[in-house]
Amino acid sequence: MESGGTNWPILIGTIATGLVSAWWVFRDARGRDHNPVIWAVACVFSALTVGILGPLAVVAGYLLLRPRGALLICPHCSKKYIHNLAYCPHCGKPVKKDCLKCHDLMDLDAEVCPHCGMRTSQI
Repeated sequence: MESGGTNWPILIGTIATGLVSAWWVFRDARGRDHNPVIWAVACVFSALTVGILGPLAVVAGYLLLRPRGALLICPHCSKKYIHNLAYCPHCGKPVKKDCLKCHDLMDLDAEVCPHCGMRTSQI
């Protein structure tokens, strides 16, 4: 006789996989300023509808589509952000400054603009 009940270990494992992957994707996407809520919801939704392979497929898709680049530490809030952002996605404070000659972005502590060679003391 079949019991027809729920397989609780698989269900709990699937939900745990969805939540853990949602947490990881949210943190990484927020540092890269890449729609963190959408990716986290996709992980949980796919776990509930597809099963254990759903969140793994979403994470694989995220890894293929996420913005590439080094993650740096914000000098204001000490959280990670992707190198090409002008403002920290966590605290909103500037992490780069404009060169007044060429109007390109450079690091806050840079003495010389890496693009035009203008010294910040001359600005």
